[in-house]
Amino acid sequence: MKMNYSGNDIVQLGNGSSMHIKHLGSAPLCSSDSDASFRLHNLLHVPSINKNLISVSQFARDNNVFFEFYPNQCFVKNQATKEILLQGNICDGLHVFSSLHKSLLPYVNTSSHNSVMTPYELWHKRLGHASSRTVQSVM
Repeated sequence: MKMNYSGNDIVQLGNGSSMHIKHLGSAPLCSSDSDASFRLHNLLHVPSINKNLISVSQFARDNNVFFEFYPNQCFVKNQATKEILLQGNICDGLHVFSSLHKSLLPYVNTSSHNSVMTPYELWHKRLGHASSRTVQSVM
């Protein structure tokens, strides 16, 4: 679910620059490694950001999980059972959860050329360049 954002809030980056928020929303996340499913709330669509970033504390609170961080990987675990639900690995200084399939927004900007991807292109990329049949099935 998404809705246009018309407020004045911005996303402030570590280098001091700021970016405008275009949409707000929520979305499900599913893992291909387990039966775990998660929910992201209070999503901010910022077209000029080319990575999908999450707030660890918000994700943990919304999904009753906790994170364990190690030098080259991290785990997301169920608070009650301590079962590992997700494993993230370091890539370019960020923890990446490659097993997650996202349904965040129907389009995002993923290049420095400010182009907008079609929903098909987005899912094709997010699913690891899956076949047309697979992409259509997910969509």
